[in-house]
Parts: sequence; structure tokens; C-alpha cells
Amino acid sequence: MILHRMGIPIYLQVKTHILDKIKAGDFSSGSKIPTERELAAELGISRNTVSAAYKELLLEGVLEARQGRGTFVKAESSASEDDSVAGSKRDRLAKIIDDAMAKASELGFTVEQFAAITHIRAQIKTMAVRTLRVAIVDCTAEFTHRFATQISQHIAVHCEEVLLADVEQGKVPIELLQACDLVVTTMEHHAALLRLHAVDHKLMAIAAIPRLEAVIQLARISHNQAVGVIAKSNDYFRAIKRLLSRINVGALQLEPISSLEKEALRRFVDSHSVLVVSEEMEAAVRQLAGDNQEIIVFTYEIDQGSINQLMARLVIQAQ
Repeated sequence: MILHRMGIPIYLQVKTHILDKIKAGDFSSGSKIPTERELAAELGISRNTVSAAYKELLLEGVLEARQGRGTFVKAESSASEDDSVAGSKRDRLAKIIDDAMAKASELGFTVEQFAAITHIRAQIKTMAVRTLRVAIVDCTAEFTHRFATQISQHIAVHCEEVLLADVEQGKVPIELLQACDLVVTTMEHHAALLRLHAVDHKLMAIAAIPRLEAVIQLARISHNQAVGVIAKSNDYFRAIKRLLSRINVGALQLEPISSLEKEALRRFVDSHSVLVVSEEMEAAVRQLAGDNQEIIVFTYEIDQGSINQLMARLVIQAQ
């Protein structure tokens, strides 16, 4: 399902669609997949959009192009899809290292000296990055925490989780942001932080996208059905309403819980067949829900391209 108004680039939805087909076995290892033109016609989108998705999957080693025959799911004897992508990245990194080694040789360094200097430099950078402080600013506490968790999984920095409203209302002093080495926010809130005129030089905008699986589940719910929303903040509820409005799924009757007290939560769960929950509330809700209830875990995530750009900026910035 391609949702044109959900705020997620269409080519990323196409990419996810293909990966889902591979995981489900519809596109088996070594099999030919539809041409760009065929898939574009099937999904009702432009061929250029499909081409962009195919190119990324080719670069990641998930697909392979065979001259004159078409595009195929890359056959793997024992490696998983993740291993294939990692292997492709390692190959490109090896080429970068080989090029750097050749340039070092031109400067008169031996391979052994290059290896030693590289090792020492990597250790210095690793320690320097760990001293950096990154402020993560968003309008919703649940998403801010998710972004901080994602970043910490990729690079060891200290993250400050900050609500945009708290900055605008003066509850969080602007000096906190100024004291951080980098201020990260979503494209949606980039302009609001720029208006503060205090952190322009260290402000970085990232692309955050809603979890596609959850959005598709929401889009499939019958109109006018009551859907319970369980999270610790009202901002989470408002964020979901904004998203549903953008993707034209506004007829759902969203009902937030007013109290997370155990008995109140139990009654709320019992009274809804469909529940949308934040990640931190998922475990508690699943303990209370029955097998016939649908639980949709909804969050926003930083896309991989933004994660890569963020890591590169932090490595460069670390002294």
C-alpha cells in the first residue's frame, strides 16, 4: 500500500514494499522481480520513483541487475539479508581504505605505519565523540526518547532529551542548548528553533518518518471505529491526529486515556478492540489485552540517511 499523503517519501515506501515481499517469500532468493515500469503501473506511481528504490536496494546488495535479463533478488547461500547489506557496505569501505592507503604510500608511509596511525586516530576520535553532548528537540516526549535511543545505538554520545514547548516557554533555558555541541531536531521543527537565533550554527535537521507498518495498520481500520490511544503524554495523541489528518484517515474516533493508574488502564484496554500505544507502554498493555485485540505500536524514527549524516558530523566535530 502506497500512501501519498503520509509524509514518507514514496520511494522509501516502495523500498519497504519490496523488502516485505522478499521477507514474505513472494520474491524468493534468486528470483526475478517486476521491471520498474511494471511495478510503477501496479502501484500507480512514477517509474522514476520505483527506479530510486531499486537503485538503493542495488547499492545495499539486496537486489542485483543482470545485463539484458532484468533485476533479481540477490541469491544468498547462507547469508541473511542484513548480512548482504553489511557485506556491500564493507566492500565500499574496503575501497575507501585502499584508496587512503595508496595516498599514504605516496606520502612515504608504509602499510604498517598506515595501520598504526589509523588505529590511534580511530581511538582518539572514539574518545572525543563520547565527550560530545547532543540535544534532541521534538514536540513529543515519546518520539524524542526514540530518537535519542536510535542515535545512542549508532554512536556513543550523551543525549539531552528536550521538548520544544519547554524551550519556547522558557522551562528549559536556551543556555542548555547553547552548551551542547549539536542540536538535533526534525525538519518540521527546524524553523521554530531557527527563530530562537541562539543555536543556528549547531542546529541540524533530520528526517523523521512514522513507522510504516503502524501507518498501514491504521489506514486499514474501519472508518468511525473507536481506537484507544495509550501513552504518557497528550502530545503523543495530538501527533497521531496530525498524521492521520495528513494521510486522509481522519474518520477514526481516537480516544486517549486520562489516567495510567492500573485499574483505569485495565478498564480502558477492555473497552477497545484496537489500541495504539507508545513503545514504553507496549509491555504493560499486552499484559492486559486479549488475543482478539489489535495493538498498534506507533512511533517516529530517524531515517537511515539522517543517522549516517549525523554520525559523520559528530566524527568531524569531535576534536
